[in-house]
Amino acid sequence: MTIPTKVGWRGWFYRIMLVLAVLLAIAAFLPLWSTDIWWVRMLDYPRLQLAGIGIVLIVFLVAGADDYRRKRFGFAVGLLMLATLWQLLHTARYLRVFPTQMASAAQCPAERSLSILNANVLLGNDDYGGVIDLVRETDPDVVVLLEAGMSWQEAMKTLSMRYPHHLAAAIPNSYGMLFWSKLPFDGEVGYRIAEGLPSIDGTITLGDGSKVALHVVHPEPPLPGDDTGERDAELVMVGREVRDDGRAAVVFGDLNDVAWSQTSRLFLDVSGMKDPRVGRGLYPTFNAKWPLMRWPLDHLFASPHFQLNELRRERDIGSDHFPIYFSLCLVEDADQRMVSREADPEDEAEAQEQLEEGRKERIEER
Repeated sequence: MTIPTKVGWRGWFYRIMLVLAVLLAIAAFLPLWSTDIWWVRMLDYPRLQLAGIGIVLIVFLVAGADDYRRKRFGFAVGLLMLATLWQLLHTARYLRVFPTQMASAAQCPAERSLSILNANVLLGNDDYGGVIDLVRETDPDVVVLLEAGMSWQEAMKTLSMRYPHHLAAAIPNSYGMLFWSKLPFDGEVGYRIAEGLPSIDGTITLGDGSKVALHVVHPEPPLPGDDTGERDAELVMVGREVRDDGRAAVVFGDLNDVAWSQTSRLFLDVSGMKDPRVGRGLYPTFNAKWPLMRWPLDHLFASPHFQLNELRRERDIGSDHFPIYFSLCLVEDADQRMVSREADPEDEAEAQEQLEEGRKERIEER
């Protein structure tokens, strides 16, 4: 066997492939670092996309190289295989072959059901008619529009005839929030973290008189110069409120986080809630404009009091998010505590750490 002494174009090509393999491995394992630094947390999002790139790169390095290069790059290929498998494991539980976390309802009386349409409409979008048509077609009990400013509030006035219970925080900063309900709703707009980041919290009364806690949230995403401390802290706060209350509860909205992230896992552990996507599919809602760069950012989590009637992603409404529709069935007494009063001590300690980091980040911003 002759070992080449000069680096030709093939040599440079495989060296570049080697560097990419190392970078992909770093991107896979770096989110294990318990930090709220924005660019680290961003790596939670494109795990499937990075896994796809990793598979293509493995094929190049294994099938396209000669015997000498296969041996030389053996460690890199092994590392890349491990990293790719790690990426895929994060999303494996959303495959339909995986057991569901929330059971499907066999039959659900109308008075025990709760349907929700959640749509991030995009502040600059003006397809008001498309959203109104979608609301009429889906006819949910609750409609929530996120990233909605004053123009959206004005255009959606027609919904008030069908949805008499209404709350609004139509602010022009991409975090506006509009809420309508057919069912009686006693709630308010609140600000857990900052003045410009509203949430909606209250109690909705189902047809049979059962009272369910609703929490609508839209925390900030990780962006340059904006770490995730505040986002993580808000989710911890909501999760603790749900567990402390103990009754039937639903949390939904644009969480600006993927369901498989460390933050989302901690939220589920702290709150005792369930994810209806597990065992059913990813249902990616963002980015509606870029088919190859999509991940689930719009979520609904429910307490163990519920089973799932229906879950579907709706059509494009001109936004960078797809709307998503959830229908739940209350199968337990809404006032019955279905989870223990305290989460696992390790989870509580981690949640407290995230809460303190979020508060520290907020103080520094001020």
